[in-house]
This record gives sequence, structure tokens and C-alpha cells, in this order.
Amino acid sequence: MACPTKRPGSDNWYFRKRIPADVQAILADLPKSQRPPHWYKDQISISLGTADRSIAKARCPDVAAQVERTMAALRAGPKPLNIKQISALSGELYMGLAEALEGKSVVTAGQWSRVADVNERVRRGEYGHLAKLGIHKTQADRIRACIEQRFGKIADTFLRARGIVTDADSRWKLIDMASRDLTVMALRLARNAEGDFTPDEYPKRFPKFTEHSAQDKPQRSLTALVQAWHKAALDRGVLRRDADRIKRRFEILIEFLGHDDASRVTKQDIIRWKDKRLADKRSVKLINDTDIASFSNVFNWGVEREWLSFNPTDGTRIKSKRKTAETREKYFLPDEAAKILQHAAAVVGTKKEAPKTTAAKRWVPWLCAYSGARVAEMIQLRKQDVRKDPAQGWVIRLTPEAGSIKNNKFCDVPVHEHLIATGFIDFVNHSKTGHLFFDVGKDGTIDGTAEGVYKRVYEMVRKFVPKEMRQPNHAWRYTFKTNGLEAGIELLTLNAISNHAPRTQGEAYTKVTLKTRANAMRKFPRYVLTKSSGAVAVEDAAE
Repeated sequence: MACPTKRPGSDNWYFRKRIPADVQAILADLPKSQRPPHWYKDQISISLGTADRSIAKARCPDVAAQVERTMAALRAGPKPLNIKQISALSGELYMGLAEALEGKSVVTAGQWSRVADVNERVRRGEYGHLAKLGIHKTQADRIRACIEQRFGKIADTFLRARGIVTDADSRWKLIDMASRDLTVMALRLARNAEGDFTPDEYPKRFPKFTEHSAQDKPQRSLTALVQAWHKAALDRGVLRRDADRIKRRFEILIEFLGHDDASRVTKQDIIRWKDKRLADKRSVKLINDTDIASFSNVFNWGVEREWLSFNPTDGTRIKSKRKTAETREKYFLPDEAAKILQHAAAVVGTKKEAPKTTAAKRWVPWLCAYSGARVAEMIQLRKQDVRKDPAQGWVIRLTPEAGSIKNNKFCDVPVHEHLIATGFIDFVNHSKTGHLFFDVGKDGTIDGTAEGVYKRVYEMVRKFVPKEMRQPNHAWRYTFKTNGLEAGIELLTLNAISNHAPRTQGEAYTKVTLKTRANAMRKFPRYVLTKSSGAVAVEDAAE
């Protein structure tokens, strides 16, 4: 953004700059007292203190440089200060206030002496309401609380102006030292108010502030890195569900590493992680496409923004030409589908179980069996997503408005007549507006509650299929398309109903209309469940 700029209603010129997404994420976690002044949610707007454009333009580079230093400090994370640096900063505070207040006739010598006396009483824990409440277990706790109350905001304002982000221990040491030095400053100003301007020897004790050397470069945490990436990912349109999963992978990685320092992660650490996952019988595909791909995504982002000097996942993917052996079909066999659907139809809720969770167990397996939809996307179904088309009958719309959709595109699915016959439309009509199978969480999001229902459905289905089937919820997609193909439905239409991506650009140009989908659904075989045997037969769909 150009500098300087003007804002409506002000004569002064301003320095303005958009705050990068990773810095926004860091600021969101900072206490309000530690946010740099004039740094707002997503932009910086600092008055240059003049209506003269030439003066404002001359001031812009200094302000811009300070902003960049502050951003660097925020990205680096809280930086501990050594005693020499703390003394130097306390000296800057002493001399800055002394020079600003020196010779001010509005404050008398007696008033400055009283300031110094109050400061001394504060340092002994004898002044202020916190000293009188009697809520502190020890004298040291009372002293600390009194000093924090009187000098904490002064130190925070100074640190923000200096663009320094430090840890709690260093902050406290600065506050404690400043309480002593500012008491001495008050006595100096009392002498000045009486006309005594004897050269002040006290500032000789303060060293010049110097930054950490390269060897003292502070660590940048993995937690801060993935949080910044997470916010930036959401800002650029990554599905929250996918961003959250990557974030959770890092939480597991941090636990595995035993530390949270991003700069200490090496290629050997990722190889150790990979070896452990293999030892835990995790598949090569899971390790490559979920674990390492997640880590690589975030680490590359960090390298681009100079959080890291290299990506530790480079060259760590498992090279394996041999695919995992398949020992069974990926779709449900007839007896497996029968058991699941029969059990779902007979589900009875408990007092502890939420009614909507019970409804999900009852209807989600059936809905997936007659649509090939992803279970997580069907769980997001809302009452308003089920409508009656004048020509084609009842239709379900799976839409990103209800929650995360893998390809971020809506999909219209005609409701199979078997679902109507078994009461699905009656269930929808008697439900309240909103999500049918879970309630929105207290934080206003659906991810946590939807995932909880997904797990309950998974646990129910898992009972009826062998452990060789790794993804029982996903098997409905294979089952629907397999049965649909046997019924003579074109693959392009099956792909459209189950919201599968087109195989070619030509297929992408060919739109499968609702009429075509409805005609196909009429051809789809109806599962007939036999309670006595638990077997499932397939009949031709009703004409």
C-alpha cells in the first residue's frame, strides 16, 4: 500500500499496511495489552502526525522499518531477554520519560516527591487496593501484584512501541527493574522542579541495547507455524475439515518429537516418524499421502515465509512399487449390506444418546446405500436441502452451504422410492429446520459435532464387516456404483449422482440433468431385507 495515505475525515497522513495472514494468526493469540498500537485485525494504520505530505513522506521509511522489525519479532515468537538487555530497556524508559517530563511546570517538586514515595511503597507491597485485600499468600506475591498494577501497563506500552515480543519472565524482570529506575527518575524530576539541573549520573549505569546474536536466535514453535498456516489455508479457501486434519497431524508429531521447536526438526526425525508408523502397521499410502504430505505442505509454507531454512520432509516419501495386497472386494457383499441396513432400520436410541445421533444411525447408511454419497457429506444434510421437484419428485441437495464438500460443488441426488416407502420423507417433514443429524456446536461451528456423529455411525457399521475392510463407511460408494452398473445405469450418470469428478474434459462438458438422474434412480435395484434370514435380495426397481 502506498505511503503516505489519507483516511476520510482526517487531515493527517497515515502509514497503512495489510497484515500478512501468518502475523494475523499470531496477533489473535496475543493478550490485548501486548498488541502493537494501531495494529488492527488485518491492517496497520499509524498516523504520521502531520498534514504536510512532504514531512509525512519523509517519516514513512522509519515507520515502515519499525513495522517490519515488529513483524519479525512476532514471527520469531516470544524472545527471552538477558539481564543486560533488560537494563538497557529500563534505561531507555528512564531517559525517554525524564526528557519528556523535564522542566514541565505543571508538576511541582512536592508532587514528584510524592510520586517517588508512592513508588517506594508499591515496591514494598504497601500501596494500592491490592495491598489491602489480604488475598495474597506471601509478602512476595503481594509485592509482585502491586508492582504489576502500577508499572505493568507502562512496560507493555513501551515494549509494543519498541516492537519487542518477549516471554513472561523477561517482561516481569523489566517491570521490576523499571519500578526502581522510575522511582529514581521521579526524584530527579523533583530536583529539576526546584531548579536543580546538576548533571544526572544515574544513566551511566545503563548499557546500550543490542539484539540477540545469531547463536541466540530464538526458536519458532511448530505450534505457531501450523496455527499460522491453518489461518492462511482457510483464507485461501482450503476446506476447514482438511485444514483441521493437517493441524491435528502436527499435534501428534509434536508429541512424538518431545519438543515444539520448528528449527530442530530434521529429515531424520521424519524418517523416525515414518519408521514408527510402519511398525504400527500403518499403510504406505497413509504415511505418504496423509502424514508426509501434510507435514510437507506446512513446512513448504514455512520455508516460503522464511520461518524455516529447509523442508525436513524432502526425500522422505516411501518408495514402494508394490501395492498393498487386496484380499476382498471394496464394496459390501449382499449379506453385509443386509445386516447393516437391517440393523439401521431397527435402531433404538438410549436416554444418553442425542436423538439426532440416533436418527443418523437410522438413516445415513440407507441414504448412502441409495446415493453413493460420502458419509461425512450426508451427515451434514439439512431439512432445507430436501425438496420436491414438480417433475422429478423428491431430491436431496448436498451443498457446501451445509458443510464441507470434497470438490466444493453441490450435487442433486433423487430420493430412491425405497427411502420414501420406509419413512425418510416423513422423518424430514417432522424435523426442525437445520441439520438433521447433529446440532451446531457451542462455538458456532459444525466440525466437532459432525465428526462425533460420523464416529458413531462408523462404530455401528464396523460391527458387521470384517477387519480386512479398512473403510466401511466409504464402501457405500463402491456398493452403489457396482449395483448401479449391474442395473444398466451409465457410469457418467453414476458419477454425477455420487459426485465423483469427471474422468475427462469431455465428460466435464457433459452435464447430467436432474431428469437423467431421476430416471437412473428409478432403474436402481431396491434392497429387500428378509428379517428371518438377514439376507438381502435385489429386485428390479418399481416401474
